Amino acid sequence: MDPFYPIAGHGQANPASHFGLDNYKSPAQGRIRFNLTFSPGATAAFAYEGSPPFSMVLMERLFRVDRFLAMALLLALAFSVNGIGWGRVEDWNRSSMGLRGVGRGGTPGRYLKPPLHTFVTHIVVKAPIDGIEHTVSLVLRKRQNFNAARLVAARLLVVGLYLGTIVLAFEISRAFYGIFAARVIAFVFATSAGFSVYNHFLSCDSPLLFWMMLAFYFAARIIRDGQRIDYVMTGLLTGAATNAKYNGLAIGISLVAAHLLSVRPKTWTEKLFGRDMIIGLLMVPAGIVLTNPYILFDWNRFVSDFMYNYVVTPRYGGQAAGGNSYWPFLLKFVPEVLGLPGAILIAVGVIVSLVLVALRKRFATPESLGFALALSVFALYYAKIGSFPRLGTRFVLPAVPFLILMAGPFLKAVEKHWCWLAVACAPIFIYNCVCSYYVGRRFNDDPRMPAQVWMEANVKPGSRIESSGGSPHWRTLPGLDAVEVQIGKPPPGKKIPPGKVVDLRMPHAHDRAVLFERAFKGNRWVEGQAAAQEGSYDDQLFSVKELLARNPDFVTIDSSDYKVPSERVKSYYHNLMQEKFPYSVVYDRQSPPVPQWIYPRRIDDLQNRTILLVRK
Repeated sequence: MDPFYPIAGHGQANPASHFGLDNYKSPAQGRIRFNLTFSPGATAAFAYEGSPPFSMVLMERLFRVDRFLAMALLLALAFSVNGIGWGRVEDWNRSSMGLRGVGRGGTPGRYLKPPLHTFVTHIVVKAPIDGIEHTVSLVLRKRQNFNAARLVAARLLVVGLYLGTIVLAFEISRAFYGIFAARVIAFVFATSAGFSVYNHFLSCDSPLLFWMMLAFYFAARIIRDGQRIDYVMTGLLTGAATNAKYNGLAIGISLVAAHLLSVRPKTWTEKLFGRDMIIGLLMVPAGIVLTNPYILFDWNRFVSDFMYNYVVTPRYGGQAAGGNSYWPFLLKFVPEVLGLPGAILIAVGVIVSLVLVALRKRFATPESLGFALALSVFALYYAKIGSFPRLGTRFVLPAVPFLILMAGPFLKAVEKHWCWLAVACAPIFIYNCVCSYYVGRRFNDDPRMPAQVWMEANVKPGSRIESSGGSPHWRTLPGLDAVEVQIGKPPPGKKIPPGKVVDLRMPHAHDRAVLFERAFKGNRWVEGQAAAQEGSYDDQLFSVKELLARNPDFVTIDSSDYKVPSERVKSYYHNLMQEKFPYSVVYDRQSPPVPQWIYPRRIDDLQNRTILLVRK
């Protein structure tokens, strides 16, 4: 045990002291870690009247951070910034939210995905950089392009939130299981390659982990005589997690579970109808409104988009109704986040922890309470998301942190034999680090980035480009003064100035609107709405006659655009790549193969082939 951290007694963690709410420590126990002073009687509770505010506790932690936690944070940072320049000037993740545009007054255009991360990124990153870009353009009297700075800054924000997730997991684990378990759990978070992947995207997947873990932190404070503010914060942050991603609402169960596990309500009436719990639950919709007040003024659109997303997400690929993914959830997708060795370690830890908790004569120990609280979140999330016929790694990701926390009692039990656990864990952590390094390498090897350089060097002013729907947006490059025109849609109202590069954007032929109309026939939230939500296209655009009419100087093809159901579209791109049309291939690269022993096997929107053609 680290002598710098107080303990409640022989072999037992003291939750109050580990949350920074009790700092009494006799000289015999070693030097005082924090300078906040409280009476010895405060050791029996998480929070008492007069407890230091949350911000003060975090400041103390920041200035006196545990050395192992610091190492874990440095590792997570290193793995996350490796490949941070992916896309150069834009994020190619199809679920990207960070730099998504907003309407007048900051209104989100759609509610298929909640907009909290968009709002946060706009306030912290986009608005300041937009102001600097505008000012520099005025001073230099030349339009500047700071897209690369926006991209990197937005990704650093995601990385910062994930580092906060690790700190919160460490603090929660230290409160319930002790410092040794907290350190192991921090290293699991920091080295698992599946977490690192989502720190390279501007999607809401990684930020969701932060909001859920922050809500869970306050729920943990409720267990030991939590104050009303803990209920309020848990409810508000549950609303924030919901507006980060709708499945974040699952963290709300931790408020109810913590209240039931708390020593404060003495009777079942107090437990079921406690005023503080009711206030906390009322704070959930309040948190949703506070983090997205626009839903009050656009209620019908919000409900329509939310229900459409709720209905189609489990069967987005047209899967038949009635199936589920409970086994793939555990056996396929959890190893995609933790790696197979790491998943086995956590699985063993969770099973042993369950046995230890079940065999305890007294349930109200810190380890048992921590396990039960984490179990409540994981069980609810698993029951709901596992019922989906269609599943992906990003759907499973929010449950994995709580699965890791459930291994805490096992780690606490083997603390005295830490050397044996270290022998078992060292190869796993090394393997995780290698895979995390490969994650950044895979992002750096994306063939679209050299294609961007080629286009900047070879496309002249006044040229016309025909780009498949998944191709990079060439107008975002600082070396191209380009304007986009969406093929198959009404032409732009403004006349295109001479000398501008024109990027003719072809539609992505996914045929999802037709699929949904058939798969969800009779559902009032989908029927008649699919074309508006998913988009439609005219397959006559994909012909040599239309190509010659468009008369582009360059054609760019992304592999996602010829891997579609439409035979006509596949034939069109196949003929282009075979040079059967009057265009020749000048650039054809694809992502390097992934070693068989590396995880995750698949990264969304990354494995790619890019082809560039010029007119003969």
